[in-house]
Amino acid sequence: MKGPSHLRWIRRHGATLLLSGLVATAGGFGRDWLSRIDLRFAGWVQETRGPRSAPNDVVIVAIDDFSLQQAANADLSEDPLLQRLNQWPWPRSVHARVLNRLFEAGASTVGFDLLFEAPSSHGTADDAAFAKALRRHRDRVVLGVQVLSSRGPVAGMSMLDLTPSLQLASKPLNRGLLNGSPDGDGVIRKRPGNSAVEMRQHLGSAVPDGLAVALLKRQDAEVDLKARPSDLLDPYGPPGTIPTLSIWEILDANAFTAIKSSGLITDTTVLAGPTAAVFQDLHPAVFSGAQGMPGVELHATEVANRLENRSLRWVPAPPGWNLLVAMIVLFAGIAASRLERPLPRLGLLLAASGILVMAGAGLIVWGGLLLPVLGPAGSLALTGIVSSTDATVRLQWQRRRLRRTLGRYLSPAVAAEIADQPEEADQLLGGKLMDVVILMSDIRGFTAFTQAMTEQGKVKQLVDRLNTYFSEVVDAVHSEEGTVDKFIGDAVLAVFGAPLQKTRRSNVLAAVKTAIALQERLADLNRAWIAEGQQPWNQVVVLSYGWVVSGNIGCASRMDYTVIGDAVNTASRLEAIAKQCGQTIVISSAVAEQLPDDWPMLELGTFPIRGQHDQRVFALITDTREDTPPDRDQYQQSEADG
Repeated sequence: MKGPSHLRWIRRHGATLLLSGLVATAGGFGRDWLSRIDLRFAGWVQETRGPRSAPNDVVIVAIDDFSLQQAANADLSEDPLLQRLNQWPWPRSVHARVLNRLFEAGASTVGFDLLFEAPSSHGTADDAAFAKALRRHRDRVVLGVQVLSSRGPVAGMSMLDLTPSLQLASKPLNRGLLNGSPDGDGVIRKRPGNSAVEMRQHLGSAVPDGLAVALLKRQDAEVDLKARPSDLLDPYGPPGTIPTLSIWEILDANAFTAIKSSGLITDTTVLAGPTAAVFQDLHPAVFSGAQGMPGVELHATEVANRLENRSLRWVPAPPGWNLLVAMIVLFAGIAASRLERPLPRLGLLLAASGILVMAGAGLIVWGGLLLPVLGPAGSLALTGIVSSTDATVRLQWQRRRLRRTLGRYLSPAVAAEIADQPEEADQLLGGKLMDVVILMSDIRGFTAFTQAMTEQGKVKQLVDRLNTYFSEVVDAVHSEEGTVDKFIGDAVLAVFGAPLQKTRRSNVLAAVKTAIALQERLADLNRAWIAEGQQPWNQVVVLSYGWVVSGNIGCASRMDYTVIGDAVNTASRLEAIAKQCGQTIVISSAVAEQLPDDWPMLELGTFPIRGQHDQRVFALITDTREDTPPDRDQYQQSEADG
């Protein structure tokens, strides 16, 4: 018994087992792809969350489009230095003025997201002016350097360091690495400062700290400066969300006076760098949109994150994660299989998937933690789709099988209605006390007819003729949504009101219509048989009303849906009364009470019913009465002619 039970279990959960294997395989080969999906999900959550306030102690001084437009018209200025801004690169004496004014306005540290790898194109005096300002503020200034990577036959790395013309003899200037590390999809999510760790593996200690880390080391604040590969930027919003000033506002005397008076720069960390598109320092990043995020704002975001001791801590999927997700799929699929209907399965697993996604989004927004939840969430949703599809297929197969089984004794309409709710079939067919109308039809003189046909060696013709008659009876019963209970020799027992219960009046009317239809159908059969030279049949149809027990009755190896009770016994007694009185359609008083008053009926009298009190019995008068069929004389004449 153990082997077959295992096979049944495998067949029942085959779709889930297959999906679990596919998840384990796909998760193993697509680990990097899943990681990118998790990172994109984090970016979507952050953008959906919307911008948030950035700390006021970080300020960007931007070389923006406005500054370039002002510089293009600076030849009209009375300031000799500004008159030299008609082309890029600007004189370094301009950066000297910016540096001096920023510290004059109260800046604590200043970092340049600019490269000074070659001598100034404006001459040695220009470098000297900048070097003088750097010497004055040496301990609070960080200049940018960059590592270049080359490909091809001479692939390698080289660093664009500060030009010697700016280097101070007494003490080296503070440098900060400007490189960022984009992910596989080109988006910069990691802290730019983490790139220094990667670069040092190739170029050694000559690589300085990232610009943000180098700036924060110039301050006395207690800030965590460790470089963790799992720490991602936690952006504040689109470009310009961090407080930003145009560099022209620092260069122009009147604008600078207003800024100085406002205290906007007091005790701030200032990062100066390009934001105009012409400098091509715009990068794909969270919140960047189509325009891109300026590199200086990425560095400013890292400074602000570290000052606030915040980041998005990314926990990548560990080795074997695909196997764990596959187990989740397996257990979820098995648990959902306890629900028979597909929609509850789908709803349950989609809800679990949605809760997991929402929990992951909540951790990103409020906990600063990115967990690999999309893999399990997507697998649960896929499990729901597969499991519900499997349930749908099984349910349809179960309905078809149930419909075929029920179709043997129920009308197609009733069978379809029960098959559409298979989970209620056991309740409908399991055993109930029901109020029904019993119809029993019987052929008069069938025993003698059978004996005559047998003596003539016409057994096959007898069976064919009986089957033809039964086909008409079954079709008539099913047309009124009745249930054929059983065939008893030449008799048929049918039920109206079970297994689907209806009102007493509707059951009576359906049974009466069936009885009349049986008269009409037998009349048609008799005409055809007489035309073929065969003897016609007479039938008796009786209707009784009462309570019966209906359900699947039998044993484990053989079980049939049937009815037992007083109404069946009454029908059997009425059959004898009908033959005794020579009537075609005989009904009990309970059936007669449900018919309209103008329906023609003949009271046959009061008769004893075994196990019950005496009952009044009626004959139903119809236009199709065949108590004495007119065609019998025609048959007898044809027999004589034969």
